[in-house]
Amino acid sequence: MKIFLAFTLIFGILLAWSIPTIPAQQLPPILNIGTHPVGSFFNVVGTAVATVVGKQTPMKTTVKPMAGPSAWYPLIKTQEIDLGVLNCWDAEKGYLGESTYSKLSGGKGFPVRLIAISVNNAIGLAVAADSGIYKYSDLKGKRVAGNLPTPSLQLQTEALLLNGGVKWSEITPIPVSSVAEGVKVVIDGRSDASATCAIGMPIIEELHAKKGARILPVDPSPEAISRVKAKFPGYPEKVTPGPGRTGVEKEQYLWAYDIYVIAREDLPDEAAYQVAKVLWENYKDLGAIHVLLKDWTTDKFVTNEALIPYHPGVIKFYKEKRVWTDEMAKLQEALSSKKK
Repeated sequence: MKIFLAFTLIFGILLAWSIPTIPAQQLPPILNIGTHPVGSFFNVVGTAVATVVGKQTPMKTTVKPMAGPSAWYPLIKTQEIDLGVLNCWDAEKGYLGESTYSKLSGGKGFPVRLIAISVNNAIGLAVAADSGIYKYSDLKGKRVAGNLPTPSLQLQTEALLLNGGVKWSEITPIPVSSVAEGVKVVIDGRSDASATCAIGMPIIEELHAKKGARILPVDPSPEAISRVKAKFPGYPEKVTPGPGRTGVEKEQYLWAYDIYVIAREDLPDEAAYQVAKVLWENYKDLGAIHVLLKDWTTDKFVTNEALIPYHPGVIKFYKEKRVWTDEMAKLQEALSSKKK
């Protein structure tokens, strides 16, 4: 009996040695994920990442809703935030230390790297259905919600106006503190158009219930698109009426920009690798968490339009999946060299 027990013990030890393990020091016990406030789509993306990563890896995950990147970017440097969810503009400006992030980062930018592109945000300005406003050029001389305290949101609003050739100086601005308030002033009759807003926002449903909602279409002509891109990055995306798209009256274009999942630069390579791996392998679970995340498919993880460098740990994974091309390697080098 003793011989049998000894054999069993030795066999168990040898079996344990044969199972590949990830060194504990390579995986943080907890990943803290910075997002916008609860109720925002950025928080939804962060919660989905936390759910899948927490379920599929030994790392526990905690979502940290804050006012936005300006609140959690400094915590990247102190390793109090490990991952973050934000738009492509905030990612680039935060990385380079430009615009609103210049003073916040001491002009040096923040040490962040890209994990994956998730889904996009399709945006527009909303008006009441009976407003007689059908395109952005109709807003010249009208009241438009804006002067938002978040620079990227204000730039989005101005960029959408420029799609119709309307400058900010050619409208009457109605100051608001958030995108939700930007729609609320339309409901209350204090503004003719909202500030930037994303399809699927609950406040648009409220506008639709009370006045009917129309999200203005983007003019996809090259000249009009170049005016938008000069102010805020993104691309025109064709959308059709349907669930979650209240205000879209017919097939039309909206402006879309990418939502990034980023990490602190000094996150261990293996941790970054595991995050990318489980998101890639379990992307269908993301769609089960929120209907709009059904569009988060593996073909979106890597893009040659990325605005910040990828983390070395995820590059290893993307090479294994054969989606890391020579073109991506050149882009990675170019983006890395842009750092001041």
